[in-house]
Amino acid sequence: MNDYEPRGIRELIRKSKAGHYTSSYQLIEIYYEGIAGIKKDLDKAQYYKELFIQQFTHYQFRLASIKLVNFKGFNDLELDFSVNNNTTVLVGNNGSGKSTILDAIQKVLTHISSRLTTRSYNGEQIDEIEINNNANFTTVTPVFSIDDRLFKMELSQSRALSTPKVKSKYTEINDLGKFLGEANSIDKKFPYPLLACYTVERANDVTTKDIENSDEILDSHIWDKSKGYSKSLSGKADFKLFFRWYKELVEADNEDNSEIKVLKAKIKSKEEEFNSPLLKELIANSKDSDTSRALVARHHEDIKKLTFELNNFSNLTTHTLEFVSKAIYIFLPGFSNLKVQRKPLDLTIRKNNKELSVLQLSQGEKSILALVADIARRLTLLNPASDNPLSGTGIVAIDEIDLHLHPSWQQKIISRLESTFENLQFIVTTHSPQVCHTIDSEYIWLLKEGRKYRAPKGVRGGVSSWVLKNLFEVEERPPEDKFTQLLSEYKKLVYENEYSSERAVSIRQRLKEHFGHDYDYLVELDMYIENREWEKTFDQN
Repeated sequence: MNDYEPRGIRELIRKSKAGHYTSSYQLIEIYYEGIAGIKKDLDKAQYYKELFIQQFTHYQFRLASIKLVNFKGFNDLELDFSVNNNTTVLVGNNGSGKSTILDAIQKVLTHISSRLTTRSYNGEQIDEIEINNNANFTTVTPVFSIDDRLFKMELSQSRALSTPKVKSKYTEINDLGKFLGEANSIDKKFPYPLLACYTVERANDVTTKDIENSDEILDSHIWDKSKGYSKSLSGKADFKLFFRWYKELVEADNEDNSEIKVLKAKIKSKEEEFNSPLLKELIANSKDSDTSRALVARHHEDIKKLTFELNNFSNLTTHTLEFVSKAIYIFLPGFSNLKVQRKPLDLTIRKNNKELSVLQLSQGEKSILALVADIARRLTLLNPASDNPLSGTGIVAIDEIDLHLHPSWQQKIISRLESTFENLQFIVTTHSPQVCHTIDSEYIWLLKEGRKYRAPKGVRGGVSSWVLKNLFEVEERPPEDKFTQLLSEYKKLVYENEYSSERAVSIRQRLKEHFGHDYDYLVELDMYIENREWEKTFDQN
């Protein structure tokens, strides 16, 4: 061993100085273990630890792409997810495979969460029943990115007795877990990425059982980063966990909280001690002595430290409550004052100046409340040192994002998700034109017969009926409805100049009675008829 640094080490040092956290991580191992011909140097190892954490703290975690081979109904499908936009929308008919893609994403995310929370490799495996009927194996290949570094994984399963067996590959995903784990070991407040999936079952979560008195609700609980992943990939927005967590935050923020009471009691005791007649007399008799001045200074310093501790304790809790409540109010306009009611135990919220239990909200309101509350809670747990925990990074998959939402809410849901949780990647499915016409066409995938297609240009800002027909391939009117058929027949008669026929006049009357005389479709045909009559008169003259 000598002090000479090989060319490879010098290159790592150069990259580390240029901001490459992976190079800094490698240098930590090299100097800590004394490998690659380099002497063990704990000072340098510590230097690169500090540099690594600085470079890695403000990272962006994304799913760059996913490939499905023989998985359920797909033979071979690869989807790319743009790094330039936070949201990707999947559309298609029932049975087109939208939920299948989210199922695959959920499975691979369990392999990341297991490496972060338990340091094990016990992620969810593919069941044999999920192998395409015409194949002997299946492989799901996601590619994750942390800034510009890619991490590939292959999750595979083979049928029993089939040969050769296809094996899963975890090498790069293990490296990803090591990077995040090392950062957390250096700094316990290091932010972890949110990994969450929400199925259609999320809408059935808010019930009496979620807020009733129970040991699960009433018992105190230790909240740490690992709890940010608890049930996050189960498909449900766990409202009971949110209520318990929110309840404990409120109690911590309450002036009757025992820790705050202890701090206040200490401050009061110090002040009373300082103002006691005995101490005042002692100070007065020796006010010019060093001992007296030191005593006064020590009392002031003790009170200052206790006051600082009290303010920090209160402000941290209040800060968290404000962020979570603010997120909920953004999605529920006209709502305010979310609070815990003691007797009977309940979670209430003010809607248009009327206080309601969360159980009294509509299904759509409860669905949004449960979803947003769950995301916000997990982000605050995973970003313990952030000034704005809602700006944390991560991946969130949501099936049928339009579920139970009024069309006007459907038009706002994506923009509000992106503005409230600005660094999260959302992968969502929908059957709603109102959701899609708020998204650029390049971020929408149409799934059909096991294949992917880009959305037609002009979806964003397009009329809902146009999006319905050109993206969802659904007719603007129900084709089997009798009034749709009457409109079609009448239009044909008009353009064949048979609008004066007995049949046309009869249909026109029925349509007028049904749609009204000022229905735009009829007005347009009336204008055509007037124009044709004018042309006839002109020709005659």
